[in-house]
Amino acid sequence: MKSESKFKLNQVVLAALFAALTTVLTYYVKIPSVNGYMHIGDSMIYLCASLLPTPLAALSAGIGAAISDAVGGYTMYIIPTFIIKALLTLCFTYTAKKLLCKRNVIAVFIAAFITIAGYYVAEVIILALSAPVGFTEYLFSIPSWVSALNTLPGNAIQAGSSGILYIVLAAALDKAKIKDRMRKF
Repeated sequence: MKSESKFKLNQVVLAALFAALTTVLTYYVKIPSVNGYMHIGDSMIYLCASLLPTPLAALSAGIGAAISDAVGGYTMYIIPTFIIKALLTLCFTYTAKKLLCKRNVIAVFIAAFITIAGYYVAEVIILALSAPVGFTEYLFSIPSWVSALNTLPGNAIQAGSSGILYIVLAAALDKAKIKDRMRKF
């Protein structure tokens, strides 16, 4: 009895490759900042989401970015990172004929908002978990929301630089007709 899979083997392999690329560009190509580091790994997440079905892209994004947090010692961010990076893939479409379609260009901005807002909320929760007073008491206090504001500039720069790199890479891959080549195998 032959088992049918929803995804082709080459799609699964490509998802694993993108997870690895995300890890490498997140962990090794980074700029230290106040709350951790800035990176261009999100560009691989955007590219992955433009080339693969959403479930595979979401898993690839979450796993690749979470591995980088685990290896880098940012274990408190593993779960938020997995969720936030998986959510980024929902903004993009892989069904368009080109990577740089209108939806994917708009998706770069939506993904930037998700990154900035997602890590802001994650930082508030992490601060509340480590507060000397009770979790809910600190979570709903003004200091927790104010002290997390320092994450905004770094996350904005990170999302912006990844968006620019994605657009450059997508334009180059569109010229190489990567979508047409992928459909053939």
